Amino acid sequence: MKESALAPKAEAGPGGNAVPQAVGRALQFYRERTGDSLVPWAGVAVLNFAAEIVFRRNFAAGEFGTLNTVLAIVGLMTLPVLAVDRAFAWYLAQNHAADQAERLAGLRASAGLVTETCGWVWGGISVLLLAACLPLLKLPRLPIDLFTLVIVLLAIGGVVSGALRAEGKRQRSWGWMLVGAALVRVASGAWLAGFEPWAETGLAASVFAGFVTLLPTLTQAETGAGLRFKAMRTLLDVDFLRYFAATFSVLLGIFLFTSGDRLVGQSWFGVVTNLNLGFVDWRAFDAYQTAGLLGRALVWGTQPLLWLLLAHRSAQNRTTLASLSWFWIYLGALVGGSILLLMFKEPLSALFCGKDFTRTAQFVPSFAVTMVPLGLLQGLGVFVLASRRLIECHVFGGLGVAYALMLYLVARQAEMMPVYMLGGSFVAMTVLLGVGIARWGRQPERILWNESKRSR
Repeated sequence: MKESALAPKAEAGPGGNAVPQAVGRALQFYRERTGDSLVPWAGVAVLNFAAEIVFRRNFAAGEFGTLNTVLAIVGLMTLPVLAVDRAFAWYLAQNHAADQAERLAGLRASAGLVTETCGWVWGGISVLLLAACLPLLKLPRLPIDLFTLVIVLLAIGGVVSGALRAEGKRQRSWGWMLVGAALVRVASGAWLAGFEPWAETGLAASVFAGFVTLLPTLTQAETGAGLRFKAMRTLLDVDFLRYFAATFSVLLGIFLFTSGDRLVGQSWFGVVTNLNLGFVDWRAFDAYQTAGLLGRALVWGTQPLLWLLLAHRSAQNRTTLASLSWFWIYLGALVGGSILLLMFKEPLSALFCGKDFTRTAQFVPSFAVTMVPLGLLQGLGVFVLASRRLIECHVFGGLGVAYALMLYLVARQAEMMPVYMLGGSFVAMTVLLGVGIARWGRQPERILWNESKRSR
């Protein structure tokens, strides 16, 4: 049965209820196509931004920038486990041949336990990696390093909790649990920031929220080693392993393209170094991170459109004009959001910074422009994953690593960082499209060769 790429239009009911009906149908459409609910996601997004506003208005100079650096580290360290969880969800949602039913049933039955096991293993590895890598980021105080380690472990546990809830068909309750955790973060952060205006305050609020999302994991019944080992054997499925590797590459690339500058900014203009002769403009660092947060809202806020693209394109055997509908809608939303951010840069900056918003507003136009090509790269990454173009997926992840490394080596001033981000995004896009076009151009030759071989 052929499905429309767009949500069905709502008809106006009696009493002029067309708008509520349209919203209800849109939410139902999103839930049916992606398996997730949009309302809890929106609630979490709003509450997290409220927490950022609280911290930005109350923290001492430089502390907000450090807090966002730590949150970027946490996001990066949770990616491997998140990739396992998403690979299971997206792979099992695809169309497969009828003779694959038994294999898929085995994958579906072991998804939660495999994700849980990978979470514990990766948690142990993360401790060693953070011990080796945190000194490179030059976080200003030892307690921040310790908080980072704890929050990473809690975040990994949160991903495992989400996988266990999905296995039990309780995605909706999990979504509202995330909303509750975000509410705990806002409330505890607002209370603590009034006493101690330091980055540790925001990190402590994240710890409180992390324990809320850890509850499903803590209440999970113990699983024997035999069952766990049997479940892990499903990872020997070659086709699934290839898809998982591609999923991890795409998620890593998306994160590094959209948040790589958050990781490296602390090292160059958020801490005292020989290059800045012992002087750090902490307020400029905070302004940079605040403007970056507003810019990243464009790529984060439009991601639900990409998950619709992923669900719709994955169900197709080949790319058609209809399968690209959500990509063009996403691109339009991205450009439209960038224009709105340029128009309302001052009130949005004032919302975060209060009266002292001038510096933040000066950074916003650079991010509003830069996030358009970076958002386009994000869309291309999701598209190549949905199309199962596995080579391009790995190229995308490799380009993300090269992009972040380039920022770390050369972008040493806050004013110049968006310039390097813009240039790096265009270079990465050119390489990715070049690889895709080259591989697409070879397909007709391969088809002709196969036909000539069969004719012999």
